[in-house]
Amino acid sequence: MLNSTGFIGKMFVFLLLITTPVAIVAIWLVSQGLLPAEYAVLLILTPVGPGVLIYNRLLRETTVLSHRIEHEASAPLFGHLLPGSIRSGLLPVNDLLLAIQQYRRSMQNLFKEARSHQDDAILLFNLLPDPVLVLDQKRRISRFNSAARNFFSADLAETDLTAYLRHPSLIKAVDAALGGEIESQVVEFKMAGSVGRYIEAHVTQIPGDGGKDLRVILTLHDLTTAKKTEQMRVDFVANASHELRTPLAILIGAIETLQGPAATDREAQARFLSMMHAQSRRMSQLIDDLLSLSQIEMNEHARPSDQVDVTDVLRRVVGLITTRASDLGKTINVMAPEEPLLVSGDKDQLAQIFTNLVDNALKYGKENTAVSIFLTRSEKSIAVSIIDQGEGIPSEHIPRLTERFYRVDSDRSREMGGTGLGLAIVKHIVSRHRGQLEIDSELGKGSRFTIHLPALVI
Repeated sequence: MLNSTGFIGKMFVFLLLITTPVAIVAIWLVSQGLLPAEYAVLLILTPVGPGVLIYNRLLRETTVLSHRIEHEASAPLFGHLLPGSIRSGLLPVNDLLLAIQQYRRSMQNLFKEARSHQDDAILLFNLLPDPVLVLDQKRRISRFNSAARNFFSADLAETDLTAYLRHPSLIKAVDAALGGEIESQVVEFKMAGSVGRYIEAHVTQIPGDGGKDLRVILTLHDLTTAKKTEQMRVDFVANASHELRTPLAILIGAIETLQGPAATDREAQARFLSMMHAQSRRMSQLIDDLLSLSQIEMNEHARPSDQVDVTDVLRRVVGLITTRASDLGKTINVMAPEEPLLVSGDKDQLAQIFTNLVDNALKYGKENTAVSIFLTRSEKSIAVSIIDQGEGIPSEHIPRLTERFYRVDSDRSREMGGTGLGLAIVKHIVSRHRGQLEIDSELGKGSRFTIHLPALVI
C-alpha cells in the first residue's frame, strides 16, 4: 500500500491539513511582532515529523484491517472464524473485527435456518403424491418432484413442457397463465399412448418480483382409475345383462318345467337338472371373468415390476393343462430354451393369459392334433407363440376378437363354455405389461396367437 499510486500526494494533503493551523498561528505571531520569522518557520515544520509517523501508522493499520476483512469475506461461510491478532493502535481495529465476526455468526445462523426450511420444503415437495411441475417464462420445466419423474419415467430438468404434454387445451391454459391473463384453471384431457390416461391438470400462476417474471405450477391428477371404474360400471350393466339373460331364461324354463309337466318324470328331471347345472356354471364363470377383467382394467396403467421367468411360468401352465389335453385327445408341444427369459411382470396374470390361449387352442383345434408353443427371444423382446390346427378365423373377425363378448361363432362358443371374455382379458393383461398381442390365422389350417413382451435387461 506504501507503493500505491498517489501515496505522496495523499501524504502531502495529510501534512498540509495538520500544519495549516500551526502556520496560521505562526503567521499571526510574526505579524504582531511576537515571534521572529525564523522561529515561525521552525514552528510550522514541527508537526511534519510526527505527521509522517502517524500517517504511516494509520496506513499499516488500515492495510492489516483490509486484509482481515478480505479474508473474512472470502472464507467459507460455515468455516472457522479467524481469531483477532492485531494489537491496539490508533484505530479500533479489534472492535471492528469483532463486530464483523458477530455479524458473520448471525449470518451463519440465518443461513442454517434457511437451509433447514429449504430441505423441509424439498422433502415435502417430493412427498407429494401427484406430479408437480414448475414452469418458467419460456414454458420450460425448472423444477419437478419425484412423482413427476416416476410419472413420465424421465429427467424433466430444463426441457420444454410440450416434450411430454401436448394437449392444446393444456398448452393454451399454461400460456394464458404465463401471460397474466388467468391466475388458475383446471383442464381435463387424455394422454395418448399404449395405455391412455385421463389427467386433471391444475394450472396456477406464481407472480415474480414486482409482478414480473411470472411462473406456473402445473399439478397433474390421474383420473384414469375413476374414469375406467365408471366406464366399467356402464359396460358391466350393459354386457352382463345381455349375457346373463340367456342362461337365466333357460334356468327359469327348466324350473317351471320341473314344477309342472316334469314333476313326476324322473328322466326329464335328470335332463333338466343337468341343463340347470351347466347354465349355473356358465353364469358363475361369466361373473368370475367379469370381476377378473374389471380388476385388470383398473390396474392397467400401473406396470408390474416383479422379475418373472416366462419359461418357468409357461412350463407350469402346460403341466397343469396337460391332463385336459389328454382328455380331448390332443397333445401340447413346447419349444423353449433352457435358460430363463426374464420380464417385468405379474406371474399370476402371465399364467392367466397363457392358460386362456392354450385352452382356446385345445378347444378350437381339430381332433387328434397338437398345439405347438414356441418361446423365443430377440434383442429387446420375448415372444410366445401358441399355434393350433383348427378351422381358422375369417380375416374380417380378427380385429374384433379382443372385444368383450365378441364371438366368431356364438353358439359353438357357448356350447364349449366360453364367456366371450377370454381374449379381452388377454389383451388388457398384455397391455398392462406394455406388450403386444398379434393374431394370425388361415382358414382350414389354424391360428397363431403371439404375445410380445419387453425383455428385462439385467
